[in-house]
Amino acid sequence: MTVPYGFINLQNVYDQRVEEVGIPQINAAIDATLAEHNRQLASLMNLFAEQTTEYKVRYKTPTAARLQPLDEHGRARPIRQAGYYDVAFPLHDAGIAWGQTYKATQKMTVREAADIVNTLLTADRRWMRDHILAALFASTSWTFTDDEHGSLTVKGLANSDTDTYLIQTGADVGATDSHYLATASSIADASDPFDTIYEEITEHPENSGEVIVLTPTNLKSSIEGLAAFHPITDPNLNMGSQAVTVVGALNASLPGRLLGYHEAKVWIAEWKSLPDNYLVSITSGGPRALAMRQDMTPSLQGFNRVADRNDYPFFESQYLRIAGFGAWNRVGALVYRIGNGSYAVPTNYSSPMA
Repeated sequence: MTVPYGFINLQNVYDQRVEEVGIPQINAAIDATLAEHNRQLASLMNLFAEQTTEYKVRYKTPTAARLQPLDEHGRARPIRQAGYYDVAFPLHDAGIAWGQTYKATQKMTVREAADIVNTLLTADRRWMRDHILAALFASTSWTFTDDEHGSLTVKGLANSDTDTYLIQTGADVGATDSHYLATASSIADASDPFDTIYEEITEHPENSGEVIVLTPTNLKSSIEGLAAFHPITDPNLNMGSQAVTVVGALNASLPGRLLGYHEAKVWIAEWKSLPDNYLVSITSGGPRALAMRQDMTPSLQGFNRVADRNDYPFFESQYLRIAGFGAWNRVGALVYRIGNGSYAVPTNYSSPMA
């Protein structure tokens, strides 16, 4: 199992008992591990979500504007950003704990303590991943009852409702859009979805940078078989002189493994956690598709150890995460269902998610 960050300097005492090494030293290792876990998770979240403590905001969309004609004595009339839509965000409490008897605590080794910490961090990563995906897959709005602010309407990506979005076609007014697509066709050269994905996500001026498509494992072989797909060169292999190789690089932290580049100008990565047949597309620049709401109190932000309970003959340690996800830039991501002509939320990803 991976050595937790705070335990790296304790590997030489892994087989010693915690009581011998010292409880304060182990607690310090746990706290350092949690801090690094929160830092790395925040870095990864930058691909999907802005961070906010607001429960409701007005998202300002790009405005189409042109210079005004002036003569020698003219003065331009002031303009203001006109396009917007309202979005709101939930806030969920989630926790995990570990405990054991006094006798087991006295016998526990540093290695066992590190394994427990790894399990706790994995639980937090899985919870965060599942809630991010549920927010991306939510093709209909839903109501969250906030203890302080009442009923909040939480939206998903653009879903052909009344919200409008500017597109780069020379139009001066926004139009409705949907970023939930579906096709009954499988992925093949005659039914290659990546040109559509690129055009759909780059038509909005707020999206910038590279287009990244995350694919589940079950679509990987079909994608790699496309004539327009080019795999990342394996540094352990010497490619032939006639082979087309990828010379660019993607400067973004991904949740999965980068597979290669498609001639439609998209990078493709395998994310094994995605449900079968669902592609998720994002861009490396511009406002993120989602916002992650956290509590306004700093001590309640992130994943933290919040309490220890020593009730002989039992010991218990409690960990808490308070967060929630909703759409922010509703055209900042696109979900494409493959193999079915109708979009539906994948099983186990309906909102609200527990």
